[in-house]
Amino acid sequence: MEKVIGENWSLDSLYAGGKESSELNGLISQLKHDMKGFQEIVQTFDQFYSEKDLIDLLQQIQEFKQASFELDEFMVCLYAVNVDDPYVSKLVDESAKLQADYESLKIDLDEILAGISEAKWKHLMNHDEVKEYQFYLEERKQKMDDKLPIEMEKVINKLSVNGFIGWEDYYEQMMGALRFPVEKDGKKEEISFGQAGRYLFSSDRSVRQNIARNIVEVCEKQAESFATVLNRINGFRLDVYKQRGWDNVLKEAMEENRINEQTVQTMVSAINENREVAHIFFKRKAQVMELEKLAWYDMETPSFTSDKKISYQEAADIIITQFYKFSDKLGKFAENAFQEGWIEAEDRKGKTHGGFCAFMPLKKESRIFLTFTGSYQDVVTIAHELGHAYHNYILQDEPAFTQEISTSVAETASTFAENLVLDAAIEHASSEEDKLSLLEMKILNGLKYQVTVPAMFEFEQKLYGQRMQGPLTANEISSLMEGMIKKIYGDALDENNKYLWMTIPHFFHTDLAFYNIPYTIGYLFSNGIYAMAKEQGKQFPEQYDALLQSSGKMTVEDLASRFLNKDIGEKEFWEASLEPTIEAINEYMKLTEKMV
Repeated sequence: MEKVIGENWSLDSLYAGGKESSELNGLISQLKHDMKGFQEIVQTFDQFYSEKDLIDLLQQIQEFKQASFELDEFMVCLYAVNVDDPYVSKLVDESAKLQADYESLKIDLDEILAGISEAKWKHLMNHDEVKEYQFYLEERKQKMDDKLPIEMEKVINKLSVNGFIGWEDYYEQMMGALRFPVEKDGKKEEISFGQAGRYLFSSDRSVRQNIARNIVEVCEKQAESFATVLNRINGFRLDVYKQRGWDNVLKEAMEENRINEQTVQTMVSAINENREVAHIFFKRKAQVMELEKLAWYDMETPSFTSDKKISYQEAADIIITQFYKFSDKLGKFAENAFQEGWIEAEDRKGKTHGGFCAFMPLKKESRIFLTFTGSYQDVVTIAHELGHAYHNYILQDEPAFTQEISTSVAETASTFAENLVLDAAIEHASSEEDKLSLLEMKILNGLKYQVTVPAMFEFEQKLYGQRMQGPLTANEISSLMEGMIKKIYGDALDENNKYLWMTIPHFFHTDLAFYNIPYTIGYLFSNGIYAMAKEQGKQFPEQYDALLQSSGKMTVEDLASRFLNKDIGEKEFWEASLEPTIEAINEYMKLTEKMV
């Protein structure tokens, strides 16, 4: 008899008692104790260490890394279903402090690695145990060689708390304080930006239009303050780059994503050459919606919606069936995740919004969070997050250092899983309306990564280029954004939002530079892999798993070369990766021809 699939996850099977778990509290105490020990060790570690001492230290740090990561991920899960619980918030703060201590520990580790002589380094890299995470160590050493002396980097890190990072914190406060007027049930009230965003997805165009115009009006009044924050964040980053002797603002972003800048420029070139197809789609979408032209608040609104509701059991069956069609291993993995209570899907109060996948490296399990409402988008979301969970599963026996993957490959398995489910749904849609609804879902998702994100990447490059000459006014930043919006939508757009830059938090992130473009890299890289999977059939899954397993110890170029036999420095790979969205647009155009 098959096990009944429930809509709630099991956190107790990880740590019995949840927030009151004695095992969880024991883990926190142990991590605090271990951190204190590390801080003492690294302060006394000098050039006279033995190689064994260093290898032991690296192993202990990896064990701490896994445990503290698990604690942080479990806290994310606890908070998601206990948003108003002050005790959970306290535990979250404790975990955040341990994470901050670990970041400081990594700087101390860098100092130790920087002091190793060339002869000792070569010997260390040839040690059997170290070879497993050699890529990670060599990557860190290369980054150190490109930076200032370690003491100066420590000073920058220290000053960034009240400078660089302080401005990001201030941005979050400013966004949180913004209020937008709306009329609800005949009464006027003011709502947050998060709440306003929900109105932008209303099926009633007048509702969308009213809130959109209010957003623009409020943003216009606050634009200079937000421009000041963005200028300071970008200025701090540019000052640090200048001190390090870096004259290329993309250097850090490319290194963090383990990809060559020329590869990214080749990808962007392929995207730009195919941009016109998006303009064709937007014009047809306007016709279908009986509009002369689209406004910015119409872009994410589907021109076709399906009334079909899918039960959670049906969603599970669809995903498991499609995953099995790719490989038994992926199918069994999904089946286990559903049956063993890895997924929190119930639509109820008291949960946070959004969806995520959390990984527990000690327990070797993942947990997935979303709110399931019966739409096909929710089915796709579960598939997406299960893709992340499968990636975790493939990496779970790797050393902690090589479980660290860049954003550019972090979306590989999730996008792949999404494609498996969405393409099957499009193929088997029971009505033309359902098919168009699913096609549009695929198109809008594809265009986000193939058109919008690359335009934001170009916007940021221009922004940094001008910031080198001095701070920009809000009008100057907004003019740059307006130019990018016109590039995205061509003449298909009537009313735009030149203050969009204020509401994209990725521009204000301080931990990663140019945080938008990695999502396009990951999306298209996964599309390229998916195209190969369809070509090669049953012989491909083993190759796919091997690629995922190596995703934390190679550049993107090396992954493609070794496991796909592809040169992603050539435009051909990226052009093939753009095809699924282009094909979906062509199908949408054909099916809607008779409607206009």
